[in-house]
Amino acid sequence: MGDSRGGIILFFPYLENEDGFSLPQEISKEVLLETGIFKVVKNTYREKMERIFIVHPGAVAISATTQDDKLLLIKQFRAPVKEWLWEIPAGTLEIDEEPLFCAQRELEEETGFVSNNWQYLFPLVLAPGYSSEIIHFFRAKDASPVVEARAGDEDELIYFREVSRKEAQEMLDRQEIKDAKTRIGIYEWMKEKE
Repeated sequence: MGDSRGGIILFFPYLENEDGFSLPQEISKEVLLETGIFKVVKNTYREKMERIFIVHPGAVAISATTQDDKLLLIKQFRAPVKEWLWEIPAGTLEIDEEPLFCAQRELEEETGFVSNNWQYLFPLVLAPGYSSEIIHFFRAKDASPVVEARAGDEDELIYFREVSRKEAQEMLDRQEIKDAKTRIGIYEWMKEKE
């Protein structure tokens, strides 16, 4: 038996949401771990299922280019994958911080550049199977270096460079850019010349 969405109907007494799909009813939430940045929680639902996931405050990612249309990339050590990765500037939202303010702060802290030409692109759900994190993507054009950049996080090892469209494409072709948000940020930048 199917429905108008083409799927098989499995009956669960869920709550309806705006698109007609139903949401499971949460009956309990237990915090398993709490850090300064995120929580690991276990939710139990009326439908006899449990889910363990990370509750994350959200983040920003910035596809930033200079006045001569060079993309700003940073290279930093990422302990979970034990690699130095090329990435676009990005960072975690602080409590009650507006995404644009966070993006402006992160761009300056990580690259020493600022921009007066900002555009919000879209929100992206990063890993919905285990995290609530949403990354807010921004485009910053005509970025220029500031005389005195804000100090970044003291425990971050970050290097940065400017790359042309050709260099970025070559880095992609050689699989030098493994970070998903960075590949998306490069794609958004490359689309502008199509």
